[in-house]
Amino acid sequence: MLCLFELSGEHATLPMAELRGIMEAEKAGKEIYHNNRLAIFDISGKIKKIAGRLALSHSINEVLASGKKHEVENAIRNIQIEGSFKIEVINFDKRFSSNALKKEFGKKMMEATHSKVNIKHPENLIKIYSYKKLYITKELFKIDRHQFEERKQKPFELPITIHPRLARAMVNIARVREKNTIIDPFCGTGTILIEAGLMGAKVIGIETKKWIADGCKKNMEYFGIESKIYADDMRNVNARGNAIVTDFPYGRASYVGGNLKNLYEDAFKKFDEWIESGYIMAGISNREFINIGKKYFELLEIHPYRVHKSLTRFLCLFKKEK
Repeated sequence: MLCLFELSGEHATLPMAELRGIMEAEKAGKEIYHNNRLAIFDISGKIKKIAGRLALSHSINEVLASGKKHEVENAIRNIQIEGSFKIEVINFDKRFSSNALKKEFGKKMMEATHSKVNIKHPENLIKIYSYKKLYITKELFKIDRHQFEERKQKPFELPITIHPRLARAMVNIARVREKNTIIDPFCGTGTILIEAGLMGAKVIGIETKKWIADGCKKNMEYFGIESKIYADDMRNVNARGNAIVTDFPYGRASYVGGNLKNLYEDAFKKFDEWIESGYIMAGISNREFINIGKKYFELLEIHPYRVHKSLTRFLCLFKKEK
């Protein structure tokens, strides 16, 4: 089945990276085409599971027809849907009038399918995407993005915490599968662990400050996630996992352990011990520290992510082969 994913557009590269990570993890689909707002995949199954994982897309839609305007008009004759429908137009390139498209294609859909339009309670949501060419689609899943805003409210919080939506995307980019074990060596309040745990992964967290580690445990319990949380310096912990997903400390004041460059050296050396093969997805505060990771692992992706005016993080995907 050809499926169109409407990307969130909130970052230039992360939404597509997340999709690719999910597809590889679930062995679910082949990429056909993408731009900065749409992605087309040939999906072999697991659409519901893909929808449950996504953070940086708005919806998943079955492609009913695509092409130039006259090609789509001809293809509509062969479209089959059951029940009433409503048409929405998502017009990215503005070559056509949205109202004109809605009116014209609504009429052609009624003639071809003998279905009725129902604005308030349609059985099918038909979405027309305009981006260099036209895509006539039927919405399969709308991604529940509000859930990530809700999970910002946890029993234990700190002023600087990664957003749950970004944490979920990082876990997906790391190709984490259900029942995999992920390790976050700088887990803080546990945002990354929560997102991984809700996806069915086993989680291990390490936090050097005991009072924060205790708060992280409370958050895990609140979301019903089984976890192992160490109140220790990550350099003292021996752990085993399938993937590492973490956001490194921002500066010297945020980590007990001395020089930040030395911390990166020690951390990547530990990562090499902790996983036999797999992916490391890490938020890194300085470009020069990326080179430390490259000494141990293959660097696959770099996604600059602006936190605020004076802080840009580099979300980096590394891979370790057996």
